Amino acid sequence: MRLNEQEIKCVELIAKWFGENKRLINRPEAMKELGVDDDTYEVLIRRMEHIGVIEKPNSVLGQGGYAIAFRPSPYVIEVAREIEAQKKLMQTPVDIVEQLKNRIRQNPLTAWPIIIILALAFLIPALNQFWELITKIVRLFQK
Repeated sequence: MRLNEQEIKCVELIAKWFGENKRLINRPEAMKELGVDDDTYEVLIRRMEHIGVIEKPNSVLGQGGYAIAFRPSPYVIEVAREIEAQKKLMQTPVDIVEQLKNRIRQNPLTAWPIIIILALAFLIPALNQFWELITKIVRLFQK
């Protein structure tokens, strides 16, 4: 689920209200806390209802009548935790090995030089020891 900054702020605020046992939030209080106008409020609250963080928005007919009061849903806590986990994930730096693995996965041509270097790193010492073994065997039979 992708949320913009304003939606994230709204989810966090609704989660705070839910944690404080506020079971009915009225429109003026929500608008003041969010710092939004009527049009933005309606779009924001409709989005919150769509993703399930609020339930039972009370409405009246007329302009500015949508969601004059709403109830935070228990699901808001789960959404807030997901947002927090995403923030933590974005803050943790990717280590060098992960960066290298990601780069290799994205471009296979960069993998070939690494594979060749690793193969040579194992092959050259093995060939060196094999050569030493052969020379020792030859010396042994020369005597």
